[in-house]
Amino acid sequence: MGNGPHTKLIIMAYFNNAFNKTFIADSTLATANTGSGALTAGQVALVDGSDWESVALAGGAGVPAIAAGDLAYVVQGSFYTKDTIGNNPGHGGYKESVKSKGINPRYITRLWETNCTVASQATAKLCLAADCAPCGKTQFMRIDVKGSPALRFLNHNAYAIADSANVCCIDGQEYIDPALIMGNMMDMALMDPLIKPFVAEGDVNGLLEGAGLTLSGGTGYAVGLSATTAVDSLGTAITAVTRPGFVNAQVSVLAVAGGVIAALPGGLDISQAGSGYKVGDVVTLSAGNADATLTVAAAGLTAGGVVVTSTTAAGVVTNAVYSIAQAKGTAASGNYVPSTDPNGSVKISACTSVVGAYVDTVFGNCSFDTRDHFNAEPVEIILSSLDETGNPCNDCGVATRTAGSMQQTQGEEVIRELIISERYRQSPYNQGNASSARIREIEMSDELLAAVDRTATYKAYYIQHSVPRFNNPTGVFDNDQYVYKIFVKCSDTAAQTAFETIMSGLSKWATNNGNAVDVEQNAVW
Repeated sequence: MGNGPHTKLIIMAYFNNAFNKTFIADSTLATANTGSGALTAGQVALVDGSDWESVALAGGAGVPAIAAGDLAYVVQGSFYTKDTIGNNPGHGGYKESVKSKGINPRYITRLWETNCTVASQATAKLCLAADCAPCGKTQFMRIDVKGSPALRFLNHNAYAIADSANVCCIDGQEYIDPALIMGNMMDMALMDPLIKPFVAEGDVNGLLEGAGLTLSGGTGYAVGLSATTAVDSLGTAITAVTRPGFVNAQVSVLAVAGGVIAALPGGLDISQAGSGYKVGDVVTLSAGNADATLTVAAAGLTAGGVVVTSTTAAGVVTNAVYSIAQAKGTAASGNYVPSTDPNGSVKISACTSVVGAYVDTVFGNCSFDTRDHFNAEPVEIILSSLDETGNPCNDCGVATRTAGSMQQTQGEEVIRELIISERYRQSPYNQGNASSARIREIEMSDELLAAVDRTATYKAYYIQHSVPRFNNPTGVFDNDQYVYKIFVKCSDTAAQTAFETIMSGLSKWATNNGNAVDVEQNAVW
């Protein structure tokens, strides 16, 4: 560069991520004038920094103003039951409430919340038509198991091939009943030692006539076929989208007294058993002046993964649900009677369903270690029909599948977030040593484990804001950024409602101070 004057280039940078802090809301205080020291363990409130008392931020236009220049704080009552360790005052202050940084409404940059998304099993279904199983030919089915559970368990994905061997025809029979074929193939597949840990028989639950169905009669009915719809125990409409594999039942009204359906079972005939029902579902008959309903109890369901469909020449369709053992004819009772002419005047088709069933090893709180694996990805299942050469059978057999969904914000994630947040507060979590359990008891880490239900799903609320430093000659930006994660158990609707009031109030408070920030919600997350 020579000996002349030089230009010195100074590269300045800043940490562009946010500092995180975790709160667990066992309850939410959305009312005013409660001191931060009075918050109970796990109780979360928004506190005015001028007097350290809670504020009530309503979601409407009348948001109580926090005095100009005052900051708000997210505060949680401490989970720790003792204020010192070993009665040493030098290790004190554990029962003091947990506080965020001061929040200025002009510097709130984002507010958002997640949904309560529970895990769902992957499902796979294979259907065979009436003419798919000619006598003298062997049917084959392949089942594939893929995904993280299989890779962790076996170090590779798994598959098995099952067949319909040992299914015989009688003299003059042309086709084998597909329900019998399905029962044999699925029984063989689910007994395979590589497949068995990951897959179980589906339970589509068809309706049983009379048993366990509570009838509310309605009015204005006449004898005849009545169309049906269904809602779950919360009153939410059930469809094939909301509940994969669901099929509406159909009910024939057989007897009516004064326009009201007669008592079960004589007044109704379930001509279409449907599938995909659960206890608490309500089947609505909408053919009268006032709807009649059937409420499903445990005794009103048939369990099993094989749905047999009979279609008459006139187009009348009837479904019945059987277990794999019943379809195969080896159950203790209720065995399916196979047709010797499944492709005759009455067409017999069959579908079988399986679900992901892998259960990972989980240790209790006493031996909990943050390095333990916890499974989030559901197993993936693929069914396919093969011909005798082992090639895919494209002209017979219809395979469908539904991917499972991951549980969002499971307790396993929440407890790890809480532990790391406490470690930033200089509250250690001891693990990996022979004495760890005893040290955790001394240091009150067990209180943290008790505060989180590791089996539950949590709803998460996020508050992001910045704290300007205004004078930082060594950095490009003079802002520190913070994100507060407030977790509320999905089953605690009261705490959710109260904290949503706080979130909406923060949004209004920021807007009133010239900083329009909405609470973000999304159907996906």
